[in-house]
Amino acid sequence: MKAFISYSHKDSNYLERLKVHLAQMKRDGLITDWTDEEIHAGGSLNNEISDALNSSELFLALLSPDYIASNYCFNKEFETAQGMQEDGKIIIVPIIVEPCDWQRTPFGNLKALPKDGKAVSEWTNPNNAFMNVIDELRRLTSFTKSSSTVQNVQYSAPEKLARNYKVKKYFSEVDIFNFKESSYEEIKDYFNSSISELDAVENLQARFTNEGKGFFTCLISNRANNENSFLTVLIGGNDHKHYGDLSYSFTDQINTNSIQIGKVFRVENDEYEQFWTRNSQGFPFSNQSNINLTARQVAEEIWNDFITQVGVSIG
Repeated sequence: MKAFISYSHKDSNYLERLKVHLAQMKRDGLITDWTDEEIHAGGSLNNEISDALNSSELFLALLSPDYIASNYCFNKEFETAQGMQEDGKIIIVPIIVEPCDWQRTPFGNLKALPKDGKAVSEWTNPNNAFMNVIDELRRLTSFTKSSSTVQNVQYSAPEKLARNYKVKKYFSEVDIFNFKESSYEEIKDYFNSSISELDAVENLQARFTNEGKGFFTCLISNRANNENSFLTVLIGGNDHKHYGDLSYSFTDQINTNSIQIGKVFRVENDEYEQFWTRNSQGFPFSNQSNINLTARQVAEEIWNDFITQVGVSIG
């Protein structure tokens, strides 16, 4: 398949990494790629881009705030691709490279890569993100290759994705348990990566000190100002209901007396999805309690609160 890669020049670093990961697919004859880097000096930008796009079967868009802000990428290349998609001539695949408001654009109607639309920049190892992209592109090219035509083939759906369908769902106790468990693992992984990163900074030391069923404790020491802080993160279960669904405290042990306003979260859901909200022992404590949070956003809030205890901030 011939792929047209649409990107903002401010994201050229992501383009280069994607091309590296596409190398084996190109050797296997599954894909060829085209970018505006192929245009030689003196060439007509508009004409060559238009010709390349019109002859492509795949439109790979590297989405970022800069891409969405780019009139040429968004209003020209993407709009042209949308028209081709409606005619069944091309498949549009959004690849999220930086967090951005892509879900409120027409791209929000399409399945995005990497997995769950998690931006490449938010993966601990970006190579894992690109491997997920490559795996999905291999599935896509294999599927379309076995079809006689691109007509009516849409990525991740049997029909054209002209609408964004949302299905109402009842969330059972098992769903809630699974959501809490997967969130806890994501938060713990985030802290693993963050502690390794912080421990490499001069005058800072960090480590996990304890871990048990549904909780972990870690410690940060700042040798520059002799400040130290413990942190315990606890996922709520039947034996810890008084802690909320997830809570944290700046102690080295589980202690109900250490639970504070602003340091408790609970699982909520609307008719379509589950999410986290801030909570105080079962009672909303501010207008921020209605803000829907992902597990990563919860992890970031806890981590930022943690490092400020020893006089550290992210600049």
